[in-house]
Amino acid sequence: MRKKSTFKRALAYIIPLAIFSAMLVWFLLAMKSTASSNRKRELEALKTTVENGITMCYAVEGVYPESMEYLCANYGLIYDKSKYIIYYDCFASNIRPTVTILERQGASEKV
Repeated sequence: MRKKSTFKRALAYIIPLAIFSAMLVWFLLAMKSTASSNRKRELEALKTTVENGITMCYAVEGVYPESMEYLCANYGLIYDKSKYIIYYDCFASNIRPTVTILERQGASEKV
């Protein structure tokens, strides 16, 4: 009779602990997934913003911007330079520049 009560008591501690552990793992996985999704959306938003700035400059001035610095200074483009690398290759003022945006290594861990 005594073994059953000891087993029930142990079970009363183990079940809530197992449920709590499972919920903690689920929460951590959900946070990781959300962070990854937010990084992707932020990168896409930056790409769209840069492309829109290039188009706006061409529409207003009739030439494409010569550099990212020009686009930032004259069209209000702001981005986190410690988080993203933007390669901007402008061949000529009448040919749309090639833009490549990369996330810096380790930038996502500095949150």
